[in-house]
Amino acid sequence: MKKNIKFDNLIRKELKNKTILITGGAGSIGSALTKKLLEYPVKSIRILDINEHALFKLNREINNSKLRFLLGSILDKERIEMASFGADIIIHTAAVKNIEISEYNPIETIDININGTMNLIKTSIKNKPKKFLNISTDKAADSSTLYGTTKNLTEKLISWAGLHVDNTKFASARFGNVIETRGNVFEIWNEENEKNQPLSVTHPEMKRYFFHIDEAVNFLLNCLLLMESGEVFIPKMKLFKIKDLANSISKKHKIIGLRQGEKMDEILISDDEIERSKEHKNMWVLKLYDI
Repeated sequence: MKKNIKFDNLIRKELKNKTILITGGAGSIGSALTKKLLEYPVKSIRILDINEHALFKLNREINNSKLRFLLGSILDKERIEMASFGADIIIHTAAVKNIEISEYNPIETIDININGTMNLIKTSIKNKPKKFLNISTDKAADSSTLYGTTKNLTEKLISWAGLHVDNTKFASARFGNVIETRGNVFEIWNEENEKNQPLSVTHPEMKRYFFHIDEAVNFLLNCLLLMESGEVFIPKMKLFKIKDLANSISKKHKIIGLRQGEKMDEILISDDEIERSKEHKNMWVLKLYDI
């Protein structure tokens, strides 16, 4: 309990009177993060998203005078320059995330995930926020998918910026699957179960890392406290067998096979990365560049 109180006080001090921009802020993680941030004495939170309906729903759900709902894309340089002007902290969650969608839309995925991130870095060089936290994925470790490859490259871009850009601290937070996010396997399973259909399981022996959205949000807040110069923060998460997770909802399954680029087992950090990281009790702190 004492440790939680200390952490809460540190976050309160970190966020006091801060203006925060969340890209992709109407998504699952962005929305949960917004709710958590409002528990602290922030000055304002700007939620930038290309999804008009999602912004509308979040505005209806959270009616707070500290929120600003901004419709726009991270590919629109003028829009993100205006959105980030005067922001103290940028939390970058916007991305094409679905593996199948990204594999069949490579140009759009590369444009949004890589060029969009580059736009935000260049804007930050000009507008000089104090901190820039990029949200990544375990798919970036030893990637076999286009999505994972683009996120691996964004980690490198952020780490480069952390070493070479003055006035702004850059870092990335890399983690696995979040149970409550939209479009994940639990949402699909619940829909199938409600229709009394067998649950779609790619492979009974497949394993994935999962944690809850409140754990993800608290991890991001911790990263804000610890970030200095281009680190990649990687939490130690629990590994689950997909079949066991499906059994918690229904014993009726159908095997659909692996999707394009999918692996049987994901990893949070590669062997090569472990050699370049510092291991702590609950996380690894990875330095991508030895400078």
